[in-house]
Amino acid sequence: MSSTQTASDLISSSDSGQHIPATIMKLAWPAILEQFLVCMATLMDTAMVGSIGAVATAAVAVNISSVWLINGFITALSAGFSFLIAHAVGEGDPDKTRSITAQSITCSLGLGVLLTFGVELICDPLPIWLGAAPDVVPHAQRYMQIIGLGLIPQTLSVVLSSVFRSAGNTRIPLAANLTANAANVIGNFLLIYPARTLTIGGMTLPMWGAGLGTAGAAISTSASQYLLAAILLCLLTKSDTPVKIPLLKKHYRIQKPLFLQMWHISFPVLLERLTLTSGQLALTAMISTLGTIPLAAHYLTNQTEGLLYLPAYGFSYTATALVGQALGARRKDLADKYAIWTCVIGSAVIVAACIPVTLLSGPIIRLFSNDPQVVALGTKTLAIAAATELFFSFFVIVCGICRGAGDVRFSLLVSVIGMWGLRIGLVYLATRPLQLGVVGVWIAIAIDCFIRMLLCIWRLKSGRWKEH
Repeated sequence: MSSTQTASDLISSSDSGQHIPATIMKLAWPAILEQFLVCMATLMDTAMVGSIGAVATAAVAVNISSVWLINGFITALSAGFSFLIAHAVGEGDPDKTRSITAQSITCSLGLGVLLTFGVELICDPLPIWLGAAPDVVPHAQRYMQIIGLGLIPQTLSVVLSSVFRSAGNTRIPLAANLTANAANVIGNFLLIYPARTLTIGGMTLPMWGAGLGTAGAAISTSASQYLLAAILLCLLTKSDTPVKIPLLKKHYRIQKPLFLQMWHISFPVLLERLTLTSGQLALTAMISTLGTIPLAAHYLTNQTEGLLYLPAYGFSYTATALVGQALGARRKDLADKYAIWTCVIGSAVIVAACIPVTLLSGPIIRLFSNDPQVVALGTKTLAIAAATELFFSFFVIVCGICRGAGDVRFSLLVSVIGMWGLRIGLVYLATRPLQLGVVGVWIAIAIDCFIRMLLCIWRLKSGRWKEH
């Protein structure tokens, strides 16, 4: 079996009785590992910036909501082209596949330019609008200004990674992101800190350092995005995949019918991401009123829980590729098989990862805090989050299935109902009238995710997701 799974490969594998789970895992594990490495690189980024002081941490933290908003636009564009590429590959139309790939580059560059222009326009007043302390403002301004300069390659990288995955090759994005993340960590090490001496094995070695602080972190992040985009573009012209195209030849002009198809998928995804971002901001504001200890416990639980649902996103990307290619090949029966098996395998992996975290929630929280009150409260909230993580992960996987089928309005509807109709209302009820504190917050989140999972099961059983 090749590293790229095309529609003919999938159909042959299914019809010949080969194991569908093996195909799913072959595509899923690189995507899961990629998500894990990206997350770990982000955590290392946070730790290295945090080591130079609270002002540096605050300069990055105050911009995080803006970064989430920017990522929502990029994710929406990548979702649209994921759908188009998967279906084109499934149809077995190489010219159409190459044309869509080329136009994904054009659209990525266009969106990247718009995002860069927007960020550079508001990076100076932005931290002031967000209430940053006076000593934090100049660092936050400089950080966001430099991050904005890397948005063009970042948009291109995210979209091209999705293009490769939807064509059935998850190893290329893994290798490219691994290289870029390693470069980012090295860049942080050299640019954040000043010149210093390191002691290794009893030897003292001088180490050069630029001492740029948060600006150094931003430069390293943006530079790694340029490296990642260059790697993906190079592999796009040389790798043996359905999306291989010659650069600077043809197909790059945006075609209106294709743009409208992409918009049909991307716009609901964008609304979904905006719903998530605005809801998270509202929740953070509500939880902040509970006090420092509950907020710290919630933050640590959120950070740890983020690692638990990484496999769900890996299986979600896999489901988009497999279901999209199967439906592109007019094989609804095969799409059904891949949808069911992806849910089953993904759920099993999530449960296996969450059981030890549930049982060891106390020791895990103690890795991040030595405050006994934070540890005591965080132990309870992490146990609740890990024990109920399957609910949200199932929702994430089904969203991938629906995107592969073009059924993006369902996930938008469920996200709006879940975030604004259930989660915020339940969190308010738990923290205000019931006075359950941050433990009540995580019970409310679990209830919201459980209802989302039930709605996803109903959607899958109805079969309507295949009619889009």
